[in-house]
Amino acid sequence: MTPGLSSTPRFPVTLNGWERVLTGALLQAVDGNSDPIRSFEITPERLAFFCEQGPELAEEAESAFRRALVADQHLPWRLQHGSQWNPGTEVPGYFSTLVLSLLVDSLMDGDYGQTNDYRTKLRQWLGVDRSFMSLRGVAVMWEELAGWLDARVNQGAPFRRLILPTVPKTWTHIGYTRHLSFPARRDLRFLVKQMQHMPNIAKDPAALIRLLDPEIDTSAVSVGLKDAFAEFRAALRSGRASVDHRFWRLVERALTSAGEQSAPLAELRMEFDEDGQRRYQLSTLAGHVSFPPEIGSAVASGALMDSPNLGPAARRGILFFQSVGLADWTASGQPPANGGGYHVALSARHERHAKISIAEWETSGTWLVTKSGVPASAVEDLLNRLGMHNVRENLISVAFTDGVRVGGAWLGVPNLLPRLSGAQGTIDVRRISIREGVDLQCTDGRLYAPAIVEGQYVFSDPDGAWSRRATFVACAEEHAELRGAIYGSPLHKEWRSGGSVATFRLSSISTDWNDSPYEHQDLVEGLYALSRSGIGEGEAISLISRVVGNRSWDFLRTLVESTFFDERLRLRWRGRAFTLGSARLELVKIGHLDGAIVSGAVPLRLEQDFKRTVALHGGTPFRRLSGSKAPPILGAIDLDAVRLAEALGWKVSYSEMVPSAKPGDGLVETDIVGEHYVPGAFWDWERGRFRVGGAAHGPVTLTRFQHPAGRDHDVYRVVGATTRTFTSRYSAILDAYAQARIPMFKHMDGRIRRIPQEGALPIEISRSVRLLAAQNGGAVENEWCYEIASRDQGWLAKLLPGLVLGLDGGGGFGKNGQSRRGRGARRAMWIDGIIEA
Repeated sequence: MTPGLSSTPRFPVTLNGWERVLTGALLQAVDGNSDPIRSFEITPERLAFFCEQGPELAEEAESAFRRALVADQHLPWRLQHGSQWNPGTEVPGYFSTLVLSLLVDSLMDGDYGQTNDYRTKLRQWLGVDRSFMSLRGVAVMWEELAGWLDARVNQGAPFRRLILPTVPKTWTHIGYTRHLSFPARRDLRFLVKQMQHMPNIAKDPAALIRLLDPEIDTSAVSVGLKDAFAEFRAALRSGRASVDHRFWRLVERALTSAGEQSAPLAELRMEFDEDGQRRYQLSTLAGHVSFPPEIGSAVASGALMDSPNLGPAARRGILFFQSVGLADWTASGQPPANGGGYHVALSARHERHAKISIAEWETSGTWLVTKSGVPASAVEDLLNRLGMHNVRENLISVAFTDGVRVGGAWLGVPNLLPRLSGAQGTIDVRRISIREGVDLQCTDGRLYAPAIVEGQYVFSDPDGAWSRRATFVACAEEHAELRGAIYGSPLHKEWRSGGSVATFRLSSISTDWNDSPYEHQDLVEGLYALSRSGIGEGEAISLISRVVGNRSWDFLRTLVESTFFDERLRLRWRGRAFTLGSARLELVKIGHLDGAIVSGAVPLRLEQDFKRTVALHGGTPFRRLSGSKAPPILGAIDLDAVRLAEALGWKVSYSEMVPSAKPGDGLVETDIVGEHYVPGAFWDWERGRFRVGGAAHGPVTLTRFQHPAGRDHDVYRVVGATTRTFTSRYSAILDAYAQARIPMFKHMDGRIRRIPQEGALPIEISRSVRLLAAQNGGAVENEWCYEIASRDQGWLAKLLPGLVLGLDGGGGFGKNGQSRRGRGARRAMWIDGIIEA
């Protein structure tokens, strides 16, 4: 070794060093989990683990801990009388002595009743010649530690409370230690033996409890195990048993030691598509994701049947789906705890009882599922008919879900607050800050707030079973880069490339900066925060439906046309995924001035950065609120846009291909043949939308076909003078109207308005219209429309002949303005001076 240099010791050499390591490892709250402490596992292996070393260094860790304790001349006094100085704010100062008492207890084997056994082991372990007849100081320090932790938690420090056990009145010295020491080696050996004797018993927590109940009291296990088992048994029977419970964690360790593997938690989601049809997504914490076509095949999967949270309920033949958003429901093994609407799924073996309940059912593979949400009272009636009285004996996971993560925090927007899954009843909520915060409340896992929530809060079960910390922020953070596997997939195109290259020229427009918030600004912030690596269609709709409701699909399409999202087909499975549009500048001419319009996903922080940077470059920034539900249009004039882009780190689009051709030549068809696909929905010409059930009819038929196993994309087939197939719903609708020669839009008051209830311009065309008008189109209140300047009307009429009523002289209309009606078409009417179709 080089003189003057020494290697860093693996383990602390002073008692103060051990105090800091043990306090950080055992007393502090980590990753939001601040559950109260009910026991400690202290072994030589754990001491090494606390110092970030492997179990092979357990003996070295134990020796280092012993040396530090023996070197402390005050140790005997503390063991007899308690701590002798005021604790600090970071460490209590005497915790290492309590860890010593726990370590000695863990080294004892067998069910000892003589206190001298403990004192003898303590003397032997320390290697000192003392009697240690009085250990009253150990109990005193445990009580001091509980008080110190309560004070630190009340001051907002990231610590966990200590729940002291109830001990016999005569155990005034090491009673706390014996109850808090868990698990011991003999506890693990006991459970491993049970697992080997009854394989797969851990898949059914209720059966495991029944098996162990008569064994625990008569076996040589620790007092801590008896306490933990009694707590878990009571929690399971009341529906509050968590997978984080100390007893269940020991069960999982015993499974591994017995050569079995504990199954991960499972999540089953039921989503509704544009036509109200269901689809399912099954995922586990291990990363497995599948898309079963119905509940029956999802339950048949080992990922669900073996899971500790859904498996027991699935084996009983019942699952409950709780609403996350209008289009997204999550399965639970627990029956409803409140009066909200629920979907219920039943195994076919319960069909007789299901048919006589007040709910209506439909088939989902080998299971049944309610056609619509049912109230909690209907669920209780069903359970009574089925004679199910143990439906709450499931494991739950208390965790924040279904919110928007912003780094290590959650977005605090009231409509997008996360859900505290596994929580029941009224939850205690406390803000950890000197400043006053928003009145945040939580009932049955749902969070409520009257305004945006900021700061750190603690959520606790009133009975002290668990505690969770969460931090909330007001808006999304800027993504330094956008990346993910889905970004490598090609864009979903609806109109073929080609056309004339041009710089967009706009008439003079207002170039004021309108700072007013737009209608769904908070929702856009949430989608931005959630979509750095892309977002699936179901996940996006789940979030959107919590705010927008029945127009969720229109809003999602609006974000695509406004360049916030880019649409891509999901690989190997049906459905789409969406990636954030990269922020860029589109060069335009506004009047006689050079300018630029911003495209891509731009959250509030980027908006403000853009405004400041434009001002620094001597230009004029503008922000125009859209007439639609889309984000505003940002832009700038009177500056060098290339230098501005360099300063922002954005790209520049120098010119655009203005779309040309006609629908028959321009729309992008698919190569998917759709053999053996089944029809899922038909276009209803009378209603102007897709309809499930019935048969296709009309001047042209438009049918949605679906892969029966959900392993490929839906296709939309138009059968008219020409048969065409698309993966884009919107392309198919446009082609059907073009072939039927029925107008799909009408021109009114400088806007192109949609006539049917569904449909839109192809993405490539709508984005050109956006730049020509410096205005985002799409969903507005109760309709769908685009701004269009008078000088651009001829281009759009030529591009979509006969599809826009009022832009051309003929197209699909006769001399008297009457529609050339085919079967199922609408009659044109004259209303307030306007032809309505």
